[in-house]
Amino acid sequence: MSKDTEIENITKEIRRLLLELEGYFWDVYVKSGYEPVEKGKYPDYERDDKETWLFFGTRQLYYRICLFLELKNLPIYLNMFVSKFGNIIDDKKIVLKDRGPLYTESDPSMVIHDDFRDFLSGFHEFDYNTLKKPGPNKLKLILENTYTIISKTGTLAKNEPAVYKAVRWFIEIVYPQTRGLNRARFIQRFKTYHPDILVPETSSAIEYKFVKKGETAGDYLDEIKTDADNYVGDTEYKFFYAVVYFEDRTDLIQESFKNAVTEKSFPENWTIIAV
Repeated sequence: MSKDTEIENITKEIRRLLLELEGYFWDVYVKSGYEPVEKGKYPDYERDDKETWLFFGTRQLYYRICLFLELKNLPIYLNMFVSKFGNIIDDKKIVLKDRGPLYTESDPSMVIHDDFRDFLSGFHEFDYNTLKKPGPNKLKLILENTYTIISKTGTLAKNEPAVYKAVRWFIEIVYPQTRGLNRARFIQRFKTYHPDILVPETSSAIEYKFVKKGETAGDYLDEIKTDADNYVGDTEYKFFYAVVYFEDRTDLIQESFKNAVTEKSFPENWTIIAV
């Protein structure tokens, strides 16, 4: 196996571990609301297992990053990394330390994972700005079939959450790391913007808009344009999809919709879909 192939493989493994551990952190500390087990109740063994894996998985991630730096033949950088983390990586209390939200509406995170990301950010293998937007892909195909998913699942589509929750369930089958809103950090000075669906495997964020019967899409396109201007600051998500769902499909005229989208001059990394 060539060194380039080894670097590519270890890069994929590091990315996978970062995503997986972030998911476990969310399950253990965020979903649980930091609540201890009440006296007299059975302990949550699944939560305990995930917390244990957070510690050992983070150690595994540390070793993977050391191997990555060694394969890159960067002894000075490797020594810096080991000096910074080598003395604490076996200390469970320090490794599992988390920080609270940076802003009122943002999410907590594990300090060491954020530090790992900062350390790796200088390498093109972990620079999401260098990722190329894929051509026709499974995610886009799923989004284009939103109406079919709603119909086949028997979902009562009366509002925006009902629509994107049904589609999210379908996306999770194809992309298991898919997560819901409040997991990205598109932070502006006075507000944090949260997409409806996040798909880390494709570095994609998805926003849904629900056009009620008799309404036009103009105001919703203005809202999406505002989103496009503010979905910045989270380097993990670089490709964006906005799905405009018409409650009454007779209100949708695709040609007029495409013209309206063109007039808004959306960024190149945004794909607008009407269903």
